[in-house]
Amino acid sequence: MVKIPESCVGDVLGDLSSRRGKILGVEADGHFQAVRAHVPQRELRHYSTRLRSLTGSRGGHRESFHGYEPVPGELGAVIAEEARNARLAAPLQETGR
Repeated sequence: MVKIPESCVGDVLGDLSSRRGKILGVEADGHFQAVRAHVPQRELRHYSTRLRSLTGSRGGHRESFHGYEPVPGELGAVIAEEARNARLAAPLQETGR
């Protein structure tokens, strides 16, 4: 859930969508709006910094695990390549090479 000032709703919704987020709903909460969305955890890296920037430090968010979903094809290939590279680099790091 993301709690933001009313004036920031458009920017935050756009940002969540660009992170492959699925917007579940927007509800009024006083002068703020509470946005409920499912966003892949990988896409939430550094999100608090981005949210502060979008809201002038007036927004906040809370994360909780919802479940797993299939990864889009191209992104799956990128993740698999990163994992392969990490496995190949691990023995080098252990021996100090």
